[in-house]
Parts: sequence; structure tokens; C-alpha cells
Amino acid sequence: MNLNDLSKLILAVAIGLSCVGISIQVMRLLGALTDNVKDLRKTVKNLGILVEGLVADHKLLTKGLSSLVDVTDKIREIAYTISAKIIKPITAIFGFLSSIHAFLESLKSKYFKSHK
Repeated sequence: MNLNDLSKLILAVAIGLSCVGISIQVMRLLGALTDNVKDLRKTVKNLGILVEGLVADHKLLTKGLSSLVDVTDKIREIAYTISAKIIKPITAIFGFLSSIHAFLESLKSKYFKSHK
């Protein structure tokens, strides 16, 4: 075995060890990537649970607002009914009384003169 063969042997061993080292680093990198993917899956699962909770809260809020709108519509209907059934007839009565009062005032000013 001469010096040339020895250098080739050392080079072959060095390249082999380098391949083994690179393989070990790639394995560690793939292991870390696998752990990160597992953590990402947990995060996505938790995010799904959070979104489901938000959807449930949105449904509850929508039902509450719908009930509030229904109550507001009922109050508006009651106010309209009160206006149509009570306030308008009372206004008409007072309008009639006002016209009678105006008529009496015109008669009074026409036939009864005040003395000063």
C-alpha cells in the first residue's frame, strides 16, 4: 500500500463520515419538522374549537337581536294602535270643541259688544 492508496482510503472514509453526519442532521431536521407539524395540528384543532365557539356565540347574539327587533316591532304596533284608536279620536273631539269655541267667540264678538 502506497501513499496514494492511503490518501484515497482516508478520502473515502471522510466522505463516508460526512454522508453519515449529513444523514444524521437531515434526520434531526425531519424530526423537528414532524414535531412542528404535530404542534400545528394541535393549533389548528384548537382554532377549530375556538371558531365553533364563536359561531355558537354569533347564533346566540343573532337570536337575541332578533328577539329585540321583534319586541321593538310589537312596541311600534302598540304605539300605532294607541295613536289610531285613542289619540286621533281625542284630537278630533278637541278639534270639534275648538271649532265650537271659535264659533262662540265669533258670535260673542258680533252680538255682544264689551263696554269699557
